Amino acid sequence: MGQAKNRGTLAQRVAQAQEKIEATRPEKLVCNGCKADVTAIHPVSTRGLRGIEAIWVGQCECGQTTFAASGEPKAVEAFFFALSENTELTLGSQRKDGGEHETA
Repeated sequence: MGQAKNRGTLAQRVAQAQEKIEATRPEKLVCNGCKADVTAIHPVSTRGLRGIEAIWVGQCECGQTTFAASGEPKAVEAFFFALSENTELTLGSQRKDGGEHETA
């Protein structure tokens, strides 16, 4: 115990955590419905979601909600699978700059 004190005060640790999340923020999301740019993007808590670093959500003008998640690939896949279990979703992937994801 006491490891947290080595990383700074509570305020410093909170700031570090927020900076880490903000570094994963995409420039924009591309709506899965109408393909418009979604620039009003908000973070979602990942507390209790092991392997997920960050989740971002944006609401398009067409009414479609678009999510972005980063972290371990299997955890991200499980996150989107869980969402699709209760809702009809259109899933896609993209780079941080909002461009189409390039698969290797």
